Amino acid sequence: MKIVVDSMGGDNAPFINIEGAIQYLNDPKSVGDVILVGQEDVIRQELQSRSFTSPRLHIQHASQVVGMDESPTRSFKEKKDSSMRVGIGLVKSGAGDAFISAGNTGATMAYSLLTLGRIPGVDRPAVGAFMPHEDGATLLLDVGAVAEAKPKNLLQFGIMGSIVYKKMTRSDSARIALMSIGEEAEKGTPLVKEAKRLLEAADIDFHGYAEGRDVFNNKFDVIVTDGFTGNVSLKLAESTFKTLFSMIKSRLDRPSRLIGARLIKPVFTELVNIFDPNNYGGSPLLGIKGISLIAHGSSSEKAIKNSIFEAQRLVNSNLIDAIEQEITTSLSSIIYTEMDEQIIHH
Repeated sequence: MKIVVDSMGGDNAPFINIEGAIQYLNDPKSVGDVILVGQEDVIRQELQSRSFTSPRLHIQHASQVVGMDESPTRSFKEKKDSSMRVGIGLVKSGAGDAFISAGNTGATMAYSLLTLGRIPGVDRPAVGAFMPHEDGATLLLDVGAVAEAKPKNLLQFGIMGSIVYKKMTRSDSARIALMSIGEEAEKGTPLVKEAKRLLEAADIDFHGYAEGRDVFNNKFDVIVTDGFTGNVSLKLAESTFKTLFSMIKSRLDRPSRLIGARLIKPVFTELVNIFDPNNYGGSPLLGIKGISLIAHGSSSEKAIKNSIFEAQRLVNSNLIDAIEQEITTSLSSIIYTEMDEQIIHH
């Protein structure tokens, strides 16, 4: 197994990416090799400063870097030797089994789609994110790939989400729900109502509508929504938890509360770790013919290490083969209408 890491992608590149790769390789649970893609002299200098060598660590030179704000399509045409394009190309050629980048999200999605192609039956890829709760995690998708979705896109997201959840959690079933503003059948936009009709007809365990509060409980395993709503939900959740924990910490630091703070510290630390996005690594781009993970631009070395472990799990689960096989079966009973093929504006 060879996992390709875009060394030059992210706010803290290349230091964080290289350190995360080293932490992965030093972990006894790691089984794959790591290919660091980027400017070779910079990578070697960072490795030498840590006195780190390993037969499982490889370097693939790429002279160019895709900036965080660059146009994905323009950079794809103009920067053919970028770390991102070279790295995804390794997966395409079979020299790598998975790709990870904390760089330009739009570019990672575009490059992955243009280079690796789509799985038959999937019109648009989706980005999935696991949202933690007391009993495990809920898979939320899409969280940013398709801002304006068609009803058939949401159907395909639901099918892929079911497959991913069962593969990643080793479960026999996955409870699927569609994000809306209430549980009642008459609630929701025209897009949501039409997507519900399609999901009800699919060969999945569909349970109807979910509300925003259901993301953080164990009512459903997979919640489907468009990329605009999903991305807002994801970033709102991250900001809420960060602000909440900061407010609690500032109040516990007061002298009059130090005794209580010592008692609650273990629980507080445990909760901070549960909701720390760095513990969950990257989000897989689903629907393309290859494994490509999108990590936070502000990822820490722990996030990169966990992203590589997530890539390791995805490779071992034969996820791409499973999606290719199962989506055809799940879509076999579906009859698309003209509305299903259109972006429905409110």
